[in-house]
Parts: sequence; C-alpha cells; structure tokens
Amino acid sequence: MSQPNQPPSYPAIRFITAWGDALAILVAVACMAIGIYAAWLGYAWPCFVVGVAVGLILWLVLRSYTEVLRILSDTLMPR
Repeated sequence: MSQPNQPPSYPAIRFITAWGDALAILVAVACMAIGIYAAWLGYAWPCFVVGVAVGLILWLVLRSYTEVLRILSDTLMPR
C-alpha cells in the first residue's frame, strides 16, 4: 500500500509499458502455434488459417494497447 503523501506506483502499467512489445509477440506466436498444431493434428486446414489470423489480430490489438498505455503513462503518471 502506498503512503498518503507518495504517489501510487502502478506496477501493472509499468510492466506493460516495459514488456508490452514482447508480450504482444509472445501471445501472437502462441496463438499461431496452436492453430498450426491443430492443423497438423488433422483437425482441418482452416485451423491453420484461423490461428494465423487470430495471432495477427491479437498482435495488432496488444501492440496498439501498449502504445496507448505508454502515451497515457508518459503524460498522466507522476514521475
């Protein structure tokens, strides 16, 4: 808990601003790998397409979220 006269530290925001790019890539690659693995197991080729598409969409969403959070933390968070 923060002291009354100290600003809050926001550890989750600091973590995402520091590691957001790597997290976006990791989540996207994991999703793509699941789609590729499902297609390899024989479920169907659409699993491959859906896995790659969802991975790319997740990368884009998480990357943009990281950028917005960086802008907000730079302008609104106390140093």
